[in-house]
Amino acid sequence: MTEVLLNLKYIRRPFKSLSILLLAFLTFESFNWLFAFEQKLSKVANYGGVLGYIWILFRGGILPEISTLVIVLMMLNIYHEACRIKRLELTPRNILRYEIKILPVMLVAFFLFNPLTQTVRYLLVEFPNYDLEFYLDKYIQGTYSVRLYFIYLIPVMIIGYGSVNGSLLIDILEQRRQRKRTNETPDPFQSLTPQPGAFLTHLKGKNSFGETIIAVQDCFWFETEDRYYYAIHPTGRFSITKTMNELEQELNPELFFRTKRNCIINLSFVASYAYWENGKYSIRMQTPNNDETDMPRARLQEFKNRLVRFSAQEVEYLPPKSEII
Repeated sequence: MTEVLLNLKYIRRPFKSLSILLLAFLTFESFNWLFAFEQKLSKVANYGGVLGYIWILFRGGILPEISTLVIVLMMLNIYHEACRIKRLELTPRNILRYEIKILPVMLVAFFLFNPLTQTVRYLLVEFPNYDLEFYLDKYIQGTYSVRLYFIYLIPVMIIGYGSVNGSLLIDILEQRRQRKRTNETPDPFQSLTPQPGAFLTHLKGKNSFGETIIAVQDCFWFETEDRYYYAIHPTGRFSITKTMNELEQELNPELFFRTKRNCIINLSFVASYAYWENGKYSIRMQTPNNDETDMPRARLQEFKNRLVRFSAQEVEYLPPKSEII
Protein backbone atom coordinates (compact mmCIF):
# COMPACT_ATOMS: atom_id res chain seq x y z
CA MET A 1 0.00 0.00 0.00
CA THR A 2 1.52 3.34 -1.09
CA GLU A 3 1.83 6.07 1.52
CA VAL A 4 2.89 9.67 0.95
CA LEU A 5 4.33 12.22 3.36
CA LEU A 6 2.28 15.44 3.28
CA ASN A 7 4.56 18.46 2.82
CA LEU A 8 1.64 20.89 2.20
CA LYS A 9 3.70 23.01 -0.20
CA TYR A 10 0.83 25.25 -1.36
CA ILE A 11 -0.58 25.56 2.16
CA ARG A 12 2.64 26.52 3.93
CA ARG A 13 3.62 28.95 1.16
CA PRO A 14 0.46 30.99 0.50
CA PHE A 15 1.83 33.04 -2.39
CA LYS A 16 2.30 29.85 -4.40
CA SER A 17 -1.49 29.54 -4.25
CA LEU A 18 -2.26 32.89 -5.91
CA SER A 19 -3.22 31.05 -9.11
CA ILE A 20 -5.81 29.11 -7.11
CA LEU A 21 -7.16 32.40 -5.74
CA LEU A 22 -7.49 33.76 -9.28
CA LEU A 23 -9.30 30.58 -10.32
CA ALA A 24 -11.73 30.96 -7.42
CA PHE A 25 -12.27 34.64 -8.19
CA LEU A 26 -12.88 34.00 -11.90
CA THR A 27 -15.33 31.22 -11.04
CA PHE A 28 -17.23 33.55 -8.72
CA GLU A 29 -17.24 36.36 -11.29
CA SER A 30 -18.41 34.00 -14.04
CA PHE A 31 -21.39 32.93 -11.96
CA ASN A 32 -22.25 36.59 -11.36
CA TRP A 33 -22.22 37.34 -15.09
CA LEU A 34 -24.19 34.18 -15.81
CA PHE A 35 -27.02 34.86 -13.37
CA ALA A 36 -26.98 38.68 -13.21
CA PHE A 37 -25.90 39.75 -16.67
CA GLU A 38 -27.95 42.97 -16.85
CA GLN A 39 -26.83 44.11 -13.41
CA LYS A 40 -23.22 43.55 -14.38
CA LEU A 41 -23.65 45.63 -17.53
CA SER A 42 -25.11 48.40 -15.41
CA LYS A 43 -22.11 48.30 -13.08
CA VAL A 44 -19.71 48.47 -16.02
CA ALA A 45 -21.50 51.61 -17.20
CA ASN A 46 -21.45 53.14 -13.69
CA TYR A 47 -17.69 52.64 -13.40
CA GLY A 48 -17.02 54.40 -16.69
CA GLY A 49 -16.50 51.42 -18.97
CA VAL A 50 -14.59 48.17 -19.05
CA LEU A 51 -11.28 49.57 -17.80
CA GLY A 52 -12.92 51.31 -14.85
CA TYR A 53 -14.78 48.11 -13.98
CA ILE A 54 -11.60 46.01 -14.17
CA TRP A 55 -9.78 48.50 -11.92
CA ILE A 56 -12.45 48.43 -9.22
CA LEU A 57 -12.61 44.65 -9.58
CA PHE A 58 -8.89 44.41 -8.94
CA ARG A 59 -8.85 46.96 -6.12
CA GLY A 60 -12.03 45.87 -4.36
CA GLY A 61 -12.07 42.19 -5.33
CA ILE A 62 -8.75 40.48 -5.97
CA LEU A 63 -6.45 42.41 -3.60
CA PRO A 64 -8.68 42.07 -0.49
CA GLU A 65 -9.16 38.36 -1.13
CA ILE A 66 -5.42 37.77 -0.72
CA SER A 67 -6.09 38.07 3.02
CA THR A 68 -8.85 35.45 2.60
CA LEU A 69 -6.35 33.14 0.92
CA VAL A 70 -3.72 33.61 3.63
CA ILE A 71 -6.14 32.99 6.51
CA VAL A 72 -7.74 29.91 4.93
CA LEU A 73 -4.32 28.36 4.29
CA MET A 74 -3.13 29.23 7.80
CA MET A 75 -6.20 27.50 9.24
CA LEU A 76 -5.55 24.40 7.11
CA ASN A 77 -1.92 24.30 8.23
CA ILE A 78 -2.86 24.63 11.91
CA TYR A 79 -5.57 21.99 11.47
CA HIS A 80 -3.08 19.52 9.96
CA GLU A 81 -0.67 20.11 12.83
CA ALA A 82 -3.35 19.86 15.53
CA CYS A 83 -4.78 16.62 14.10
CA ARG A 84 -1.29 15.25 13.31
CA ILE A 85 -2.16 14.66 9.67
CA LYS A 86 1.31 14.05 8.25
CA ARG A 87 0.89 10.97 6.05
CA LEU A 88 -1.79 9.66 3.73
CA GLU A 89 -2.30 6.17 2.36
CA LEU A 90 -3.19 6.46 -1.31
CA THR A 91 -6.39 4.44 -1.38
CA PRO A 92 -9.77 5.84 -2.53
CA ARG A 93 -11.24 5.32 0.93
CA ASN A 94 -8.44 7.08 2.80
CA ILE A 95 -8.29 9.95 0.31
CA LEU A 96 -12.06 10.49 0.60
CA ARG A 97 -11.82 10.38 4.39
CA TYR A 98 -9.00 12.94 4.25
CA GLU A 99 -11.06 15.28 2.04
CA ILE A 100 -14.03 15.02 4.41
CA LYS A 101 -11.84 15.53 7.47
CA ILE A 102 -10.62 18.95 6.30
CA LEU A 103 -14.12 20.12 5.25
CA PRO A 104 -14.92 21.78 8.64
CA VAL A 105 -12.03 24.20 8.12
CA MET A 106 -13.66 25.59 4.97
CA LEU A 107 -17.08 25.72 6.65
CA VAL A 108 -15.94 27.92 9.56
CA ALA A 109 -13.24 29.95 7.77
CA PHE A 110 -15.69 32.72 6.79
CA PHE A 111 -16.18 33.83 10.38
CA LEU A 112 -12.44 34.38 10.83
CA PHE A 113 -11.30 35.90 7.55
CA ASN A 114 -14.35 38.09 6.90
CA PRO A 115 -13.42 41.01 9.26
CA LEU A 116 -9.88 41.29 7.87
CA THR A 117 -10.92 40.89 4.24
CA GLN A 118 -13.66 43.49 4.56
CA THR A 119 -11.32 45.89 6.37
CA VAL A 120 -8.77 45.67 3.55
CA ARG A 121 -11.56 46.13 1.01
CA TYR A 122 -12.85 49.22 2.85
CA LEU A 123 -9.38 50.80 2.99
CA LEU A 124 -8.82 50.24 -0.74
CA VAL A 125 -12.27 51.08 -2.09
CA GLU A 126 -13.25 54.03 0.12
CA PHE A 127 -9.88 55.79 0.11
CA PRO A 128 -9.55 58.60 1.12
CA ASN A 129 -13.13 59.13 2.39
CA TYR A 130 -13.10 57.02 5.54
CA ASP A 131 -16.05 56.95 7.94
CA LEU A 132 -16.08 54.68 11.01
CA GLU A 133 -19.87 54.38 11.27
CA PHE A 134 -20.18 53.53 7.57
CA TYR A 135 -17.34 51.00 7.89
CA LEU A 136 -18.90 49.19 10.85
CA ASP A 137 -22.40 49.21 9.38
CA LYS A 138 -21.66 48.16 5.79
CA TYR A 139 -18.32 46.36 5.87
CA ILE A 140 -18.54 44.54 9.21
CA GLN A 141 -22.08 44.07 10.51
CA GLY A 142 -23.60 44.10 7.06
CA THR A 143 -21.35 41.32 5.78
CA TYR A 144 -22.24 38.73 8.42
CA SER A 145 -25.25 37.28 6.65
CA VAL A 146 -26.37 33.86 5.44
CA ARG A 147 -26.40 35.11 1.85
CA LEU A 148 -22.79 36.33 1.90
CA TYR A 149 -21.68 33.18 3.74
CA PHE A 150 -22.90 30.95 0.90
CA ILE A 151 -21.55 33.37 -1.73
CA TYR A 152 -18.11 32.98 -0.17
CA LEU A 153 -18.41 29.23 0.36
CA ILE A 154 -17.68 28.22 -3.26
CA PRO A 155 -14.48 30.33 -3.61
CA VAL A 156 -13.29 29.17 -0.19
CA MET A 157 -13.84 25.52 -1.16
CA ILE A 158 -11.88 26.09 -4.38
CA ILE A 159 -9.03 27.75 -2.45
CA GLY A 160 -8.94 25.11 0.28
CA TYR A 161 -9.34 21.95 -1.75
CA GLY A 162 -7.29 23.34 -4.64
CA SER A 163 -4.33 24.00 -2.32
CA VAL A 164 -4.67 20.69 -0.47
CA ASN A 165 -4.98 18.53 -3.58
CA GLY A 166 -2.35 20.51 -5.48
CA SER A 167 0.07 19.91 -2.60
CA LEU A 168 -0.88 16.23 -2.50
CA LEU A 169 -0.24 15.83 -6.23
CA ILE A 170 3.20 17.46 -5.92
CA ASP A 171 4.08 15.18 -2.99
CA ILE A 172 3.08 12.07 -4.97
CA LEU A 173 5.11 13.12 -8.02
CA GLU A 174 8.13 14.05 -5.88
CA GLN A 175 8.03 10.70 -4.09
CA ARG A 176 7.94 8.88 -7.43
CA ARG A 177 10.90 10.92 -8.70
CA GLN A 178 12.88 10.08 -5.57
CA ARG A 179 12.17 6.38 -5.98
CA LYS A 180 13.18 6.55 -9.62
CA ARG A 181 16.46 8.28 -8.77
CA THR A 182 17.12 5.73 -6.04
CA ASN A 183 16.65 2.85 -8.46
CA GLU A 184 18.94 4.31 -11.12
CA THR A 185 22.22 2.46 -11.61
CA PRO A 186 25.18 4.67 -10.61
CA ASP A 187 28.49 5.15 -12.33
CA PRO A 188 30.50 1.99 -11.51
CA PHE A 189 33.65 4.06 -11.01
CA GLN A 190 31.93 5.74 -8.05
CA SER A 191 31.36 2.44 -6.23
CA LEU A 192 33.50 1.51 -3.29
CA THR A 193 33.95 -2.24 -2.95
CA PRO A 194 34.55 -3.14 0.70
CA GLN A 195 36.83 -6.03 1.58
CA PRO A 196 35.31 -8.91 3.59
CA GLY A 197 36.49 -8.98 7.20
CA ALA A 198 37.55 -5.33 7.18
CA PHE A 199 34.49 -4.11 9.09
CA LEU A 200 32.67 -4.88 12.31
CA THR A 201 30.32 -7.83 11.79
CA HIS A 202 29.10 -8.88 15.26
CA LEU A 203 28.47 -7.19 18.58
CA LYS A 204 27.92 -8.27 22.16
CA GLY A 205 24.51 -7.08 23.25
CA LYS A 206 22.71 -7.16 26.58
CA ASN A 207 19.02 -6.96 27.49
CA SER A 208 16.83 -7.97 30.42
CA PHE A 209 17.32 -11.67 29.61
CA GLY A 210 21.12 -11.55 29.57
CA GLU A 211 23.94 -11.23 27.07
CA THR A 212 24.00 -12.47 23.49
CA ILE A 213 25.80 -12.01 20.20
CA ILE A 214 24.07 -10.16 17.37
CA ALA A 215 25.03 -9.73 13.73
CA VAL A 216 25.26 -6.04 12.86
CA GLN A 217 23.78 -6.64 9.39
CA ASP A 218 20.52 -7.74 11.09
CA CYS A 219 20.21 -4.56 13.17
CA PHE A 220 17.69 -1.96 12.03
CA TRP A 221 19.67 0.93 13.51
CA PHE A 222 21.92 2.03 16.40
CA GLU A 223 20.96 4.89 18.71
CA THR A 224 21.96 6.87 21.77
CA GLU A 225 19.68 7.57 24.72
CA ASP A 226 20.73 9.20 27.99
CA ARG A 227 24.42 8.51 27.24
CA TYR A 228 23.74 4.81 26.69
CA TYR A 229 24.13 3.06 23.34
CA TYR A 230 21.66 0.59 21.87
CA ALA A 231 21.28 -1.71 18.88
CA ILE A 232 17.73 -2.11 17.57
CA HIS A 233 17.42 -5.72 16.42
CA PRO A 234 14.44 -7.81 15.16
CA THR A 235 14.57 -9.71 18.48
CA GLY A 236 14.62 -6.57 20.63
CA ARG A 237 16.66 -3.65 21.88
CA PHE A 238 20.17 -4.46 23.11
CA SER A 239 22.55 -2.35 25.14
CA ILE A 240 26.02 -2.18 23.60
CA THR A 241 29.36 -0.75 24.71
CA LYS A 242 30.51 0.89 21.49
CA THR A 243 29.92 4.62 20.99
CA MET A 244 28.39 6.18 17.88
CA ASN A 245 31.82 7.41 16.75
CA GLU A 246 33.33 3.94 17.14
CA LEU A 247 30.44 2.35 15.26
CA GLU A 248 30.71 4.89 12.45
CA GLN A 249 34.41 4.07 12.03
CA GLU A 250 34.07 0.28 12.29
CA LEU A 251 30.81 -0.47 10.47
CA ASN A 252 30.72 -1.01 6.71
CA PRO A 253 29.96 2.46 5.21
CA GLU A 254 28.24 0.78 2.26
CA LEU A 255 25.69 -0.80 4.60
CA PHE A 256 25.33 1.75 7.39
CA PHE A 257 24.81 5.51 7.38
CA ARG A 258 24.90 8.03 10.22
CA THR A 259 21.82 10.20 9.74
CA LYS A 260 22.51 12.42 12.75
CA ARG A 261 24.65 12.61 15.88
CA ASN A 262 22.73 9.94 17.81
CA CYS A 263 21.59 7.53 15.09
CA ILE A 264 23.16 5.15 12.54
CA ILE A 265 20.75 3.29 10.26
CA ASN A 266 21.05 0.08 8.26
CA LEU A 267 20.47 0.94 4.59
CA SER A 268 19.07 -2.57 4.05
CA PHE A 269 15.95 -1.58 5.96
CA VAL A 270 15.27 1.86 4.42
CA ALA A 271 11.76 1.83 2.92
CA SER A 272 11.48 5.44 1.76
CA TYR A 273 12.38 9.00 2.60
CA ALA A 274 10.67 12.35 2.03
CA TYR A 275 10.82 15.97 3.12
CA TRP A 276 9.18 16.48 6.50
CA GLU A 277 9.48 20.03 7.89
CA ASN A 278 11.93 22.70 9.07
CA GLY A 279 14.70 21.49 6.77
CA LYS A 280 14.45 17.89 7.96
CA TYR A 281 13.75 14.67 6.09
CA SER A 282 11.78 11.70 7.41
CA ILE A 283 13.20 8.21 6.80
CA ARG A 284 10.79 5.30 7.06
CA MET A 285 12.28 1.94 8.00
CA GLN A 286 11.14 -1.54 6.98
CA THR A 287 10.40 -2.66 10.52
CA PRO A 288 7.32 -4.37 12.01
CA ASN A 289 6.14 -1.00 13.35
CA ASN A 290 7.21 1.05 10.29
CA ASP A 291 9.47 3.14 12.52
CA GLU A 292 10.67 6.54 11.36
CA THR A 293 13.71 8.67 12.05
CA ASP A 294 14.61 12.17 10.90
CA MET A 295 17.67 13.53 9.15
CA PRO A 296 18.87 17.11 8.58
CA ARG A 297 18.99 18.47 5.02
CA ALA A 298 22.79 18.73 5.21
CA ARG A 299 23.05 14.92 5.17
CA LEU A 300 20.63 14.43 2.27
CA GLN A 301 23.01 14.31 -0.70
CA GLU A 302 25.42 11.89 0.95
CA PHE A 303 22.46 9.76 2.03
CA LYS A 304 21.22 9.60 -1.59
CA ASN A 305 24.68 8.60 -2.82
CA ARG A 306 24.93 5.83 -0.25
CA LEU A 307 21.49 4.50 -1.18
CA VAL A 308 22.40 4.41 -4.87
CA ARG A 309 25.66 2.56 -4.23
CA PHE A 310 23.94 0.16 -1.85
CA SER A 311 21.17 -0.71 -4.31
CA ALA A 312 23.80 -1.44 -6.97
CA GLN A 313 26.00 -3.64 -4.82
CA GLU A 314 23.82 -5.33 -2.16
CA VAL A 315 26.88 -6.63 -0.34
CA GLU A 316 26.28 -9.15 2.47
CA TYR A 317 28.68 -10.47 5.07
CA LEU A 318 28.35 -13.69 6.99
CA PRO A 319 31.68 -14.04 8.86
CA PRO A 320 32.34 -16.52 11.66
CA LYS A 321 31.57 -15.46 15.20
CA SER A 322 35.26 -15.64 16.01
CA GLU A 323 35.55 -12.17 14.49
CA ILE A 324 33.62 -10.62 17.39
CA ILE A 325 34.99 -7.30 18.61
